[in-house]
Amino acid sequence: MDRRRFLTLTGTAGLVAAAAPPAQAAAYPSADRGLSAEAHAKLAELAPYGITVLAFTPSGGWVMVTQDGRYFARGIPDACFTELGALVKAGRKINAIAFPPAGGDRWVITTDRGVSARGLPGTCLERVQAYYDAGQQVVDVAFPPAGGDRWVVAAANGFHARGVDDECYQMMRNLTQGGRRLTRVAFPPEGGWAVIAQDEFYVRGIDDACFTQLNLLAAGGWQVHGLAFAPGGGWGLCSRGKAPALPADRVRQFENAVGGSTIWQRMSAYRTPGVAVAVVVGNKIAWSTGYGWLEAGGAAAAHPETAFQAASISKAVTAIGVLRLLRTRGIPLTADVRPHLGWTLPSRSCVSPSAVPTIDRLLTHRAGVIGRGSTSPAGACSGFDASGGGFAGYGPSATVPSLLQVMNGEGNSPKIELTTDPGAQYHYSGAGFVLLQRMVEELTGGPLTDYMRQEVLAPLGMTSSSYALSPAFELASGHTTAGAVIPGGRNRYPESAAAGLYTTVLDLCRLVSYLNQAWTATGDIAGPLDRSSARTLLTEGPQPGMGRGLFVAGSGTRDFSYTHDGSNYGFKSVFKGYPELGAGYAVLANGNNTALVNEVAAAVRSVYGWS
Repeated sequence: MDRRRFLTLTGTAGLVAAAAPPAQAAAYPSADRGLSAEAHAKLAELAPYGITVLAFTPSGGWVMVTQDGRYFARGIPDACFTELGALVKAGRKINAIAFPPAGGDRWVITTDRGVSARGLPGTCLERVQAYYDAGQQVVDVAFPPAGGDRWVVAAANGFHARGVDDECYQMMRNLTQGGRRLTRVAFPPEGGWAVIAQDEFYVRGIDDACFTQLNLLAAGGWQVHGLAFAPGGGWGLCSRGKAPALPADRVRQFENAVGGSTIWQRMSAYRTPGVAVAVVVGNKIAWSTGYGWLEAGGAAAAHPETAFQAASISKAVTAIGVLRLLRTRGIPLTADVRPHLGWTLPSRSCVSPSAVPTIDRLLTHRAGVIGRGSTSPAGACSGFDASGGGFAGYGPSATVPSLLQVMNGEGNSPKIELTTDPGAQYHYSGAGFVLLQRMVEELTGGPLTDYMRQEVLAPLGMTSSSYALSPAFELASGHTTAGAVIPGGRNRYPESAAAGLYTTVLDLCRLVSYLNQAWTATGDIAGPLDRSSARTLLTEGPQPGMGRGLFVAGSGTRDFSYTHDGSNYGFKSVFKGYPELGAGYAVLANGNNTALVNEVAAAVRSVYGWS
């Protein structure tokens, strides 16, 4: 069964009718299939009292506890049964009981005032105890059927997991990003999982009848409090009350507003295996989510901490490094770049000898350096396409040229030269940023990778970002428009300043938060730029609609924004900031269709009412 969100259904037909309860019992619903006759009867008997615990042992035993302290068990370890009785007698509220797959005398009982356990993995018990030490009750403990040091611990305000299916962890994380609390995780013995967070849930690989009953409970407004899978393939579920009135979940709203459908459906339509999203509100990361996979057919899910190729977003981040370097070296923005290259920049015959390719013009794509795909015939002086400014990259079997070889046209792109008079025309140009990369390396005496890490990325806390050809992070693999993994997983880009940045949506949103604050601050703030340089970065310069390395819109209004997108082979990206709103977002995808990234970004803007 595919991953499924619960659907909005109507009616409650099909729920198992409980036995007629005593007058004082509430009409809490329950459902089950494949349980023993005794367990089925006891579930129906106790459900009206509000079952807080429903759990099965690996050998087929079971236990049920209600919110008013009633309990019944069959075939659980004697020590566990004895401890349960003592805790109930002492007035403890029982939150959860769980049994590790190894069986035997292994169990855990969590309560409103502590934990009792025997034979748990040490790391699991340490995590449970740490929550109680921090003043948080543990509401659930769950063990995947594979056993070993694998577990989930859910507390009142957080969760920890170890060794679980990566998509299961992805869903636990996504659900809790929208202001919901994880309340129950359950694992069928044959594989699969279910994750419940108050009024939402996700499942994978569970029995279809169980899934139907989960939907029916949700459609009736009931919160799913208990879900457990028996070792023989049966299951039971129950509720002890209506779903609480909770604030709107912006994450769920977003997920269901992508391209008029859900984000998963649009990813499938565009054959994009993985997407990561993060959103800034109040100049803080409000939420971050991951969807799908790092690589088609793989087992690793996409997470906000996953590094993707940012493609041309590289230029926007490089621009920050360039402005910092100019300030620290006392070089004006209007300076001619050529004296800082250690290399002679060729010019076509039609370029005026007096024209100056300034650093500012390179940052705004008006320096007369046109892009790839626009240089033929070699001696042409007019009729150039304003686009074509990217690079193809180098696959796993290709030799990656040096930066100087790229500049001389000895790689897979034409040589870099002045083709039009600097300042006269706009030509989006990755080659222009290669010249800026060369300038940075000549002035600093080291590679751009080191300079950007030390002077820009580290100060901003962008510790999972790098301009290295193959950084040592968890990396997403790129995919073709048909959804196939590109050879080697990703191309390499020695034109780092223009296309070589690897980053995460979390790091990009840290950048958004910084730039927003740097723009609105009345003085300098901690970071790579002083207030003057930050203002220069985001203020329209020689090119209408551009700051330096960034596109800007709405200057002078509350909707003022800056943005950049990216397109490398197998990867698409976009990020945007709204300084006056203290807001923004980042989207990274490992597919080859820009439309998906645009739809995802549009859904974020729609949910928040941003332009």
